[in-house]
Order: sequence, then C-alpha cells, then structure tokens
Amino acid sequence: MKKSLLLVSLIFLGLLFGGCDTKSSIDESIIAKSSSTEEKKVEFVSQSFTLITTDEKFISFRSTNEGLDFDEFKGKKAVLVDVFATWCPPCIEEIPVLKELKEKYKGQFEIVSVLFEKDKTKEEIQEFIAKYGINYPVTMGEENFKLAKELGDVKKIPEMFLFSKDGRFVNKFVGKTSKEDLEKYIKMAIEN
Repeated sequence: MKKSLLLVSLIFLGLLFGGCDTKSSIDESIIAKSSSTEEKKVEFVSQSFTLITTDEKFISFRSTNEGLDFDEFKGKKAVLVDVFATWCPPCIEEIPVLKELKEKYKGQFEIVSVLFEKDKTKEEIQEFIAKYGINYPVTMGEENFKLAKELGDVKKIPEMFLFSKDGRFVNKFVGKTSKEDLEKYIKMAIEN
C-alpha cells in the first residue's frame, strides 16, 4: 500500500513539474522530462500551414528543410511555437515567463501558442486567455494537430520550438523550461 501511494505521488509530481500528455490514464510514460538545454533535431517536410487564432486572424507559414517560414514574421521576428493544453499545470506555470519574454523582446520576438486540445470552444479559450492575461496569439483547430505532427509528432506537453528571424530551427524545449534557458536561445534566434 505504501509503495502504491509513493508511486502515485511520484507520478503526480512528475506531471506537475515535468509535462503533460493527452492520454487519460496515468503511467510513467506520460512524464515529459525537461531537456531544454540540449539541442533537438527536428526534420521538416515542405508544406503550408494556416493557423487560426481565437480572434479569427490567420498565421500562415511554410515548413522548409531548415524550419518554418512565417509569412508575417520572416526577417523581422524570432518565433517560439508553444504547444500547450489548458489543463496542463506546467503549461500554465510557463505563461508568466512567456508574457514577460514577449514584452522584453517586443518587436523582435513572437510567440504562437498552439492549443493541443480538440474539445474546447472559442469562448472557453478566450476565457482562458483573459484569465491568464496572455499577450500573444493562441491558435485552435485541426491545423494545430497537423503542425504538431510536423514538429516531430508531439505527444507530450508542453513542447516549444524556437525559430530564428530567417525561419531556421534553433531549439526544442520539452517540459517546464527555465526563463534563463529560454532567454539564452531567444537571444541567439534574434541575432541570427
């Protein structure tokens, strides 16, 4: 009994501090280990995407061999694609850090938050945005899942993917990531 209680406690802590998954059952395989400082290789296949934000704006881009070319941001801003869910504690904990970095690097850096949930209404997401004061676009819809597949078949969240101003892939962050790690790579993405 004590072993079972200890195992459940460890799994809960792993979810709380490591990451979340879309699975409904809890087992050790859903815990995303934080590995933000090691560069991850992601392979891209050339295709077009158009994500729809909660305020009905479009974010269009094309995947290339080197990363993602955002129509609106190419040559202007580094872009962090944040794959998240509204029920994920580490995703929610990172919102203040993302908001702060968005403000600090205003004009040079953009965050595109990609909702990894199917059954949320636009109104529910808008309430979530208002509740946490999110200052960057949040996208929803089927195209989000197509993008998650392109980004290495995302299964655990949070996962974030950083691209330089010229659209080159810079780094992948899995699980809760420190502000210092994010900022170090954001500076590199802005400079390149």
